[in-house]
Amino acid sequence: MKLTIQEQEIVWRKFRSYCIKVIDGEVLNYLDELKKQQEHEICFSDLSTEQQNQLYTCDDILKSTHFQVMNMDVEVNDDEISEALGQLSEKRRMIILMTYFLDMRGAEIAQCMKLVQSTIHYHKAESLRLLKEFLE
Repeated sequence: MKLTIQEQEIVWRKFRSYCIKVIDGEVLNYLDELKKQQEHEICFSDLSTEQQNQLYTCDDILKSTHFQVMNMDVEVNDDEISEALGQLSEKRRMIILMTYFLDMRGAEIAQCMKLVQSTIHYHKAESLRLLKEFLE
């Protein structure tokens, strides 16, 4: 269908008018969204120091102590427990770490350390007693 120049001009004006209405509508929607956003938000620079301090928390950086057990690195995050474990003999420290940090059973520990299971039980009980003393 071939349009005359005059008809093409009419189509062009209608299309231009339509585009302007669409863009105006989008601008109004955008301005409404900005207004809603400004009602619920505030710039950081407008906050008081007290309000700014409520927006964040600081975690104390945990000092971890690492112990080597069976070529594995065992991390202990509590300073008091780390210090108490450090005061145990190496054999007793390994038994406690294997039991409570590596979740190993007495039979597994006995096999790894080439000891009798009753010896492991004795050292574990004695170590727990000593740890209790250190921590009190």
